[in-house]
Amino acid sequence: MVFSTRGGGNAVQIVQRHHFVSHLKRMSVVVRVEEQFFAFVKGAPETIQERLVDVPSSYVQIYKKYTRQGSRVLALAFKSLPEMTVSEVRSMDREMVESGLTFAGFAVFNCPIRGDSANVLSELKGSSHDLLMITGDQALTVCHVAGQVHIVSKPALILSPAKNGEGYECVSPDETEIISHSEKDVEALAEAHDLCVGGDCIAMLQQTSAVLKVIPYVKAHAGLALLNAMPPTQSEKASSDSSSKNETSKPAKLKKLKHMKEAGNALDINGEETSKSRALAWSESTRHTASYHHLIAAEMQRKKLRKLTDELNEEGDGRSAPIVKLGDASMASPFTAKHASVAPTIDIIRQGRSTLVTTLQMFKILGLNCLATAYVLSVMHLDGVKLGDVQATISGVFTAAYFLFISHARPLPTLSAERPHPNIFCSYVFFSLLGQFALHLFFLVSSVRESAKYMPDECIEPDSDFHPNLVNTVSYMVNMMIQVATFAVNYMGHPFNQSILENKPFLYALLAVIGFFTVVTSDLFRNLNDWLKMVSLPTALRDKLMLWAFLMFLGCFLWERSLRWVFPGKMPAWKKWQQLAGDNLEKKKHI
Repeated sequence: MVFSTRGGGNAVQIVQRHHFVSHLKRMSVVVRVEEQFFAFVKGAPETIQERLVDVPSSYVQIYKKYTRQGSRVLALAFKSLPEMTVSEVRSMDREMVESGLTFAGFAVFNCPIRGDSANVLSELKGSSHDLLMITGDQALTVCHVAGQVHIVSKPALILSPAKNGEGYECVSPDETEIISHSEKDVEALAEAHDLCVGGDCIAMLQQTSAVLKVIPYVKAHAGLALLNAMPPTQSEKASSDSSSKNETSKPAKLKKLKHMKEAGNALDINGEETSKSRALAWSESTRHTASYHHLIAAEMQRKKLRKLTDELNEEGDGRSAPIVKLGDASMASPFTAKHASVAPTIDIIRQGRSTLVTTLQMFKILGLNCLATAYVLSVMHLDGVKLGDVQATISGVFTAAYFLFISHARPLPTLSAERPHPNIFCSYVFFSLLGQFALHLFFLVSSVRESAKYMPDECIEPDSDFHPNLVNTVSYMVNMMIQVATFAVNYMGHPFNQSILENKPFLYALLAVIGFFTVVTSDLFRNLNDWLKMVSLPTALRDKLMLWAFLMFLGCFLWERSLRWVFPGKMPAWKKWQQLAGDNLEKKKHI
């Protein structure tokens, strides 16, 4: 029942509801004013237009004017119903209620765009992403909003049924450009325009092969559902806490009330209570009894509301209200944001790209380190080259520290137009590993052979105990230099993650290793070298090792950067998507 707040109006009783259904694009109610029944309908202007008895001459012009401005427009209509009983009204078919209507006016809603939407979508567009919109709004409204948030960058065309009723046509929002729909010209049309396709037109396209050419232009690979859920405020938390306290204290109050009643009765029986105390006891008892009845009424009201909510949540045929519950959005999209903002989209892409490049560089570093270690432990082992326990421990500690600090690299706050490689097994990774390992192997073999020139001729058994010599010292130092170069060269950094200079822990670890090798190579602390089981290097050999190490690092660095330029991350290709969609369709046909 609805009453006027100012008084003097007639009471309006809602007798029947027909809730909004997406494919009907309208809703209606049947009300009773005194003894007369009326039907009130609201919905999309183009839907209500078909159900009006008399359409005003400026009907289409007015609603299109506001939808082109980005407003949401609802058409309002009504009709009076003949005399009948309430049961007859409730059994009326929805089609009868919502036909033969009289136009009442338009309800125009201005829905401003969120302040961060345009900036976020602009950044997404600048990071080599194609922006698409899937919405239930009117096509003209969609085109206006899409232009404001940088989704539309070319002239927009709306695919809609032709006015003559034969086929379909592409119409600009201002209707100054009309192009007949042709299956052959879809690709060329999409290159010069941004397409807006309605749900009814998609059903048409699915009946022809044009769907393979159009759908890739309006298809999204990842979806983000937005919810209007807001975190509870402090006042709401306080009220919730107080209500829970009231619920828990209810039995105590009832127990106290019962105790007071028993005490009052006992005093009356014994005749030891004065008239004043009896009056006070009766007043207190009455007050608690009223409070108890109030609690019972509130509990019954809550149960009634809970029951009504459960009924509304049940699926129906359009007579029940579709309620979207928290968590349902994940059914439509892989990701769900807690708030109505598109900013989490950038966070998802930033974190995803950072994870991808980190995984890629981890595999490359592990591959190069394994290849170098395998050579030392297999081929060089036959020549008696071994590593001491302390040497192996220090090498393992440095390697673990490098992996730890690499994983601490944070993604950059802004998205880049470049894209990381999506696969580990690709030409870029293969040639990078092959070229760097060739340089590492050449440096390792050359250094060991050069150090052998300074050693006396002796036969070292492969299975003999470790004892320090020049070859072991050089091979250990070269192997460590290769590991440092591998981590430094294959660190991805910009434009996805922090650079080496920005990743302070990793930078300090590199500087620490460089300082360690400087001290060990120069033999400043003889006790340290003795503890590491390392012998002194001849001056000429030491200078050659430092020079070769620098050239090895420079060669690996240039090779890696050249491959990144030759094999950039792949950009999405429309034709590839079309081919993929066609292949999937063919597979379904054969199945």
